[in-house]
Amino acid sequence: MNSKRLLLLVTAILAEVAATLMLRASVSDPVWIPGVVVLYATAFFILGLTQRLGMPLGAVYATWSASGVALVAVLGVVFFGELLSIGAIIGIALIIIGVILVESGTPEESETVGAEVTE
Repeated sequence: MNSKRLLLLVTAILAEVAATLMLRASVSDPVWIPGVVVLYATAFFILGLTQRLGMPLGAVYATWSASGVALVAVLGVVFFGELLSIGAIIGIALIIIGVILVESGTPEESETVGAEVTE
């Protein structure tokens, strides 16, 4: 995976995670709501940029959504004192394994281009 695409994807993940944490914080203090809107919009915009750079949709969406779920669950414990059951911890581990499997099964750009040329 090219470093520019990876950087954009990580930025989109972090924006979405920050927005989700702000959404949780806005339950007790609505001052966070503008940040929620801005960061979710930013996350989707950057996600679109990763698509323009040629990252496969399945890999982008799987990585973005699964990483976001895992990070939000862990950071919910850190920032809001939420608890994770053993089932939730196993689920997070399975999410991480799933993302690794999706990424490892995604053809590299050079392989994809080569296949298109031969067709």
